[in-house]
Amino acid sequence: MLVCLAIPAAGQGPGAPHPFFFNVLDYGAKRDGSASSTAAFRSAIQACAKAGGGTVFIPAGRYISGAIEMVSNMTLYLDSGAVVRFVANREEYPMVKSRFEGVETEAPAAMIGGHNLENITIAGRGTIMADNTEWRTLMNQPVYRAAWTDLLAKLERKEPVAEEQRRNAAMSLRADFIRPVESKNVLIEGIHIVGGPMWVLHILYCENVVIRNVVVESFPGANTDGVDVDSSRHVRISDSYFDTGDDAICLKSGKDADGLRVNRPTEDVAITNCTIHRGHGAVVLGSETSGGIRNVVASNIVAQGTDRGIRIKSTRGRGGVLENIRFDNWVIEDTPNPAIEVTNYYTRTPDEPVSVRTPIFRNIAISHVTINRCKTAVSIEGLPEMPVDGLRLSDVVANAKEGLRAFNTAGLELHNVRINPDGGVPFLIRDSTGLDLDGVQTRNPKPGVPVVRLDSSKGASLRNSIAWPGTEVFLSMAPGTKVFLGANDFTAAGSASKEEVADHWKGIKTPDRPQGTDR
Repeated sequence: MLVCLAIPAAGQGPGAPHPFFFNVLDYGAKRDGSASSTAAFRSAIQACAKAGGGTVFIPAGRYISGAIEMVSNMTLYLDSGAVVRFVANREEYPMVKSRFEGVETEAPAAMIGGHNLENITIAGRGTIMADNTEWRTLMNQPVYRAAWTDLLAKLERKEPVAEEQRRNAAMSLRADFIRPVESKNVLIEGIHIVGGPMWVLHILYCENVVIRNVVVESFPGANTDGVDVDSSRHVRISDSYFDTGDDAICLKSGKDADGLRVNRPTEDVAITNCTIHRGHGAVVLGSETSGGIRNVVASNIVAQGTDRGIRIKSTRGRGGVLENIRFDNWVIEDTPNPAIEVTNYYTRTPDEPVSVRTPIFRNIAISHVTINRCKTAVSIEGLPEMPVDGLRLSDVVANAKEGLRAFNTAGLELHNVRINPDGGVPFLIRDSTGLDLDGVQTRNPKPGVPVVRLDSSKGASLRNSIAWPGTEVFLSMAPGTKVFLGANDFTAAGSASKEEVADHWKGIKTPDRPQGTDR
């Protein structure tokens, strides 16, 4: 059954206007962009609030606006052909309570947002836009940036921060594009978003959020993440396209001391049927992990040309537990960094004993992944004091410059994983316990290079694996390493296994990470 909804235009239709429909043209909006429509948008929204809810309608045209603050039980509908350009002007974005990169603070109001809302929708086939360069120029004054850096240091040291410093620090912060805060029952659907000052869709302290059929094109641009799910729960993201200047879809839960103080997780998140072009990572967990991230599924994703595909990242000092995570049915192509990266070395920090500041990664499954033309197929970097625990890779086929690199893991499982690197050892594993290597292989073995190399690893099983013609040694291991071998076909190999002192890790180390903020 096809249901058609008649939407009255401004000044049309018999009798009084529909009591729950608010056309911004009736409130003075300029559809030719000749003047700001901020006041008109606010008047239409106030009328909507007075009526108890309804639809604020933006018809085709070009509009200029500042911050739009939504109200409960409101739909903001942008018709096809409607383009709203948000100006870079401090006066248009009052300071409000927010969170910036995992730290609670005052920050400029979002271009579209609000606090403590219920039942809100942002929908339509229209376009909203903002200029990242304009905002960075506006907010990047050195005195304010220094105040923000000093504020973060004081928070870590648990020192008091003067209100004047808080205000100065907040002056360096850019506005998010869309940011509902402490809100329930949020739908964002169909819209086209171009550019952005900072994060594009920032879902902060929210519950029951649906994002679907959106197009986000924020490339190039500094910190223009597509979606940031920040200490929120029951979130669904689907059927969307992202081309971003930073992570496309990112899950976060607070940063360092302030994030540990707030201690609110991101949980129960489903991501599916998305295509992602460019950006720092396709689907990313972290690096702000202090409140924990759990119960996440990301499936049916195509990532082409992103810096990384699947990325889970944290560092000492962040803390938080990341658990019960599943990635399934992925294609990852043309990443200049690892296609799959799981790391607790996002920043370089000194060693420290296990505490609430220590991030924990456990029970993570990555399956049915095709990788082509990437620098490194898989990189896994656990901490000596807290290995990555219970990571499982299944049904992975990778063609990359380098193979799998893993250290400081516990219970790492590889099931039906085929890696064809251009050079080096396909499977290089160090400082790990409880390895289960089940059906690992390479189709292009190299002379003098083993298929699997184990260093400083205890309790390993290698089974159901095949050595293809050209294999000289399938398994190389440090002297004294004990490995259970079962149901393998090594007939084409010159040697099934060999104990040897070999430094296949030479030149391979934990990569240096940038210090400071994620901006």
